[in-house]
Amino acid sequence: MSILYPGGGDVIRVKAAFFSFTPPAPHDDDGSYLRWHLLDHMPEQYQLPGIQLALRYIADGEYPDARIASSGPLADVGNLVNYLVGDPVQQTHDDFMQLGRRLAELGRFPESRPSLQLVMPALLRWYAAPRALISAEVVPYRPHRGVVVVVEEPVADDVSTWLRWLHTDHHQAVLETPGVAGVWLYGSTTTWTLHRAVDHGPQHVTVIYVDDDPLTVAKALAPLLEERWRSGVVRPRFAGPLRTMIDWEAWR
Repeated sequence: MSILYPGGGDVIRVKAAFFSFTPPAPHDDDGSYLRWHLLDHMPEQYQLPGIQLALRYIADGEYPDARIASSGPLADVGNLVNYLVGDPVQQTHDDFMQLGRRLAELGRFPESRPSLQLVMPALLRWYAAPRALISAEVVPYRPHRGVVVVVEEPVADDVSTWLRWLHTDHHQAVLETPGVAGVWLYGSTTTWTLHRAVDHGPQHVTVIYVDDDPLTVAKALAPLLEERWRSGVVRPRFAGPLRTMIDWEAWR
């Protein structure tokens, strides 16, 4: 289900997404890994049948200090790569897990970075802020300056009431926050057979797309996000801003 700008449709191509969290680059990094990933590895993902969009974000400078919550391995997040996945989801998942190995055999996987977490949850809900003037289905495709990402794991066996509260109350307040363009919510699923490297147990991943300074928006969102955990139904593993790797002229 979605909240739509009037005139929007109700069909969405995206069914799931890969989220790959990695640490910051080493201090002696010369930028070669990032250039390879942006110019070689990410474009290759589009040969997979269901890849809809590839996005990369970074948390450097003041960004780690702006986090609202972080624990465990995700406390060291420095980068996030996000691949949106449509049908055929299972084949795309299987091919994705094999592509790195094939590229390595061709000498096109020169360096790997430690993985903090790789997951592929299903898309559950998607929303657009009314002021963004777009359909909720296309929010990630709209130019944005960064994201606020929230990763949560359930503490209680039943999170259905919490999920309803997110939909009826919480996300409405988030969408009214200045700088927020939209929200996409993902959750763990048994719909597809996942590789063991992608299966980390029940989780929810929320992506809040922002078209203002991500640090400023994260600060404004902090009290709202902290409300998500007061009931004790879920606990945060990560909540914080990351900036896009693209400098859009729209905000110069």
